[in-house]
Amino acid sequence: MKYVKHLLIIVMMLFVSSQIVEAHAIWIESNPVGIKNQSHTIRIYYGEYASGEIEKTKDWYSDLSQLKLNLLDSKNKQVELHLTDKGTYLESSFIPVEDGIYQVFISHPAKELGGTTRYEFIAQNRIQVGKTATYSSIPLETYFVFADQLLKVKDQVEIQLLRGNNPVANEEILLMSPSGWSKTYKTNNLGKIQVEVIWPGTYVIEHSHMADQSGTWNNKSYTKNWQGLTASFQVK
Repeated sequence: MKYVKHLLIIVMMLFVSSQIVEAHAIWIESNPVGIKNQSHTIRIYYGEYASGEIEKTKDWYSDLSQLKLNLLDSKNKQVELHLTDKGTYLESSFIPVEDGIYQVFISHPAKELGGTTRYEFIAQNRIQVGKTATYSSIPLETYFVFADQLLKVKDQVEIQLLRGNNPVANEEILLMSPSGWSKTYKTNNLGKIQVEVIWPGTYVIEHSHMADQSGTWNNKSYTKNWQGLTASFQVK
């Protein structure tokens, strides 16, 4: 009888752990406007943006605190940025030397499985330097594309979801506002949504995708692959 009770407790813990992992996400925050030849700061958080829940880095899932932050500069050159652990977030910086769009992104498959699920955390952000800018694709399997604009309250924002450079139709994107208000939108046949931003501050969008997929990861078998994608933008 004791064995059965212990087994039930373990199963419940695994279930709760899996739910927590799936609910949490990483996201990148930075000023959307950079200044040429001046240091630009980037911060990475983990938790639940909608509820204001931010986890300390020591409590991040698996080896998530060891993630790598990549920068795609205005000439499409990719470099890895150094990260410093600040306790509740990871921080980095870079100095843009030319006008253009700079993109930062993360793609981190967690070392540990959640039951038999492999978890991959993806995040992206972009910084515009100067008035003239060319926007290029980002080297991620799944990613968001924004209209090239600096946003103001009551603006209509168009966001497109792509996977393998193809539009992703009829899938959900969660918009989380700085006020705590959230809403789920469904993409159209072009993989797009349109949202109105009515509060100033940082917004985070999130898309998650669970696929039946079998394989081996760090010598352990998995049957599902989960991807959680986020991006953030600011409204003045």
